[in-house]
Amino acid sequence: MLLWTGETLSQLGSNVSLIAFPLLVLALTGSPAKAGIVGFARGLPVALLALPAGVLVDRVDRRRAMIGCDAARALAMASLAVAVATGHVPFGLVVAVAAVDGAGFVVAYVAERGALGRIVAREQLSDAVARSESGMFAAMIAGPPLGGVLFAVGRALPFLTDAVSYAASTVTLLAIRTPFQLARDEPGPTGVGEGLRWIWRHPFIRGCVLLFAAGNPLYSGVLLLIVVLAKHHGASSAAVGAMLGIVAAGGLVGALVAPRITRHATPRAVIVGETVAVAVLLPLLLVAHSAPAIGLIVGGALLMTPVSNSIVVGYRVGLAPDALQGRVQAAATLLSFAAEWLGPLAVGLLFQSAGETATILALSAWALLLALGAAAAPAFRHPPALAIS
Repeated sequence: MLLWTGETLSQLGSNVSLIAFPLLVLALTGSPAKAGIVGFARGLPVALLALPAGVLVDRVDRRRAMIGCDAARALAMASLAVAVATGHVPFGLVVAVAAVDGAGFVVAYVAERGALGRIVAREQLSDAVARSESGMFAAMIAGPPLGGVLFAVGRALPFLTDAVSYAASTVTLLAIRTPFQLARDEPGPTGVGEGLRWIWRHPFIRGCVLLFAAGNPLYSGVLLLIVVLAKHHGASSAAVGAMLGIVAAGGLVGALVAPRITRHATPRAVIVGETVAVAVLLPLLLVAHSAPAIGLIVGGALLMTPVSNSIVVGYRVGLAPDALQGRVQAAATLLSFAAEWLGPLAVGLLFQSAGETATILALSAWALLLALGAAAAPAFRHPPALAIS
C-alpha cells in the first residue's frame, strides 16, 4: 500500500508536468520543434538506459535506488519551478530537467518491478500489478486537466506539484521496511544481456514480450489517430481532453476488475481476448464522428489492457530469479517499447497521404494480425506454473 500510494502520487505529478512541458516551451519560444526536443529528451532514456538500469538495480539496494531517483527528480522539478517563478528559464534547463525526469523514471520503474516479488506474495502479484495499473490510469485521467489548470494559474505550479509528488513518493519509500531483494552472498551474473537471454529461454515470457513489441506501436498510433480524427471532425481542445479522459477511464475500469478476471480466466483467454477486442472495435472508428464516441470506442478497446499487463508482469516477476529481476524487467521494457515510435510516425504519414478511412483500415488490419498471431501462438496455450511461496 505504501509503494502503491507513492507510485500513484508520483504518476499524478508526472502527468501534470507532461502537459506543462510543451505548454511552457510554446509559451517561451513559440517553437513546436523545441517542444518536440523536450519530449524527445524525456523519452530517450528508455532506449538508452533500460539495460544498464537493469544491471544497476540488480547490483545495488533497489529501495535506495528508487529513493535516489525520486529525490533527484524532486530537486530537478523544484529547480525548474524556481526558474519559471523568477522569469529566468534557459531552454537548456528545461531539456536537462526533462532528461533527468526520464532517466529517473527508467531506473525507478525497473527497480519497482524487480522489487514486487519481495514485497508481495506470489499469489498476489497479479493483483498488485492491477492496483498499480489502476493508479496509472487514474493519474492519466486527472493529471493533464489539472496540469492545464495549474499552468493557467501560474506557470511554475505544475512543476512544483510534480516536485512535491516525488517528495511524497520518497517519504513512502522511506517508510517501507520490507527488503526489496534477497540477501546476496555472491555477486551473481553481471552481463547486461542476461535479462534478454533469460526472456528468450522462457517461451511464454518471450511470446508476451514479442506480442507487446508488435502491439505498442499500434496503441501509440491509435492515440495519435483519435486526436487527429476528433480535430478533423471539429472537436474543441477541451473536447479532445475529455475524449482522452474517457479512454483512460476505460483502462481504469479494466484495472479495477482485473483481479476478478484473472482469478477466473486463463492467461491465454485474457491475452487473446485483449487483441480480439482491439481488432473488433477499431473499425467502428469509421462511423464515429464525435469525440465522446471515439473515446468510448478506444476506451472499450483498451479495457483488457491492464488485465493482460497484470498477468504478464505477474508471471515475469514470479518466475525470474531475484538476482536477475532488474535485468529481466529492463530487457522486457526495452523490447516492448523499442518500436513504439513507429505507430505515430506511420499514422501521421498515412493520414496525410491517404486519409482517415485508409488509416483506420490499416490499423484495424494490424490489430487483426495481432489477434490471429496471439490465438495461434503455442506459447500461450501452456503457461508455466507459478509456485506459491
